[in-house]
Amino acid sequence: MTNGSQNITREPLGKLEAQFLAKVAVRPTFSIEEARQLLRHGKEAPTRQFLERLQRKGWIRRIRSGKFAPIPLSSGEARTPQLHEFLVAMELVSPAVIAYWSALNHHGMTEQIPRTVFVQTDHPVRRRPQEALGVTFKIISVRPKKFFGVIKDWINEQPFSITDKEKTIIDGLDLPRYVGGVGEIAKAVKQVWEELDEAKLREYVAKIGNSAVAKRLGYLMEASGLGDPEALRRAVPLAPGFSPLDPTLPKRGKHNRRWGLLVNVEVGE
Repeated sequence: MTNGSQNITREPLGKLEAQFLAKVAVRPTFSIEEARQLLRHGKEAPTRQFLERLQRKGWIRRIRSGKFAPIPLSSGEARTPQLHEFLVAMELVSPAVIAYWSALNHHGMTEQIPRTVFVQTDHPVRRRPQEALGVTFKIISVRPKKFFGVIKDWINEQPFSITDKEKTIIDGLDLPRYVGGVGEIAKAVKQVWEELDEAKLREYVAKIGNSAVAKRLGYLMEASGLGDPEALRRAVPLAPGFSPLDPTLPKRGKHNRRWGLLVNVEVGE
């Protein structure tokens, strides 16, 4: 077959295969159960074998067990579904939300482009997919009470879930290793402070239930001359003891008694 200047070589299709592909071509992904319905297969019908044959012929690709994506002719010789990695992420686990460094980048809060797509979910995942369609994914499981601040966005008229800007900041302060360290959050906070809802930040700090997050955010705000750090202190009690400002770095530095922090990274102006 030929598509413009690209030569696409695929095994020929049978009539039923061609009819099936015409139906699923309008979908970004489909499941075995959806394929069974389109094929009008009963439970004993060889639906899996049918799909395996289509994959072997180069017309569909498996995203994960039981989930596939059609491959359009425009994919060229690479035979890769034209599916954005955020949309793939929505199929890897449920519920799924783009978070941490990926959300930081999507919201324009960092110039760093992560090579991994970071996905948050609200339950333990035993078999975490590490790669799908040539993209590396990192699935982070959090307790249900930490799973909030989710909004919907769109790519190519397809929806995906992502943490809002405030939750992205709070998540980064909760688990800095998934955003490249507290330094990245410090730069993000200064860069987009005017776009952030300070009251929502305080609400999220209280909700996430990690006193170290309050300490880190308060210190960053004060060091950069942003917002009302005193309002944060009134809203969220600070636990005793010293938390590292950046737990990804060696625990060496100065102790800040006001915020109960071991300041082991420079984040000032």
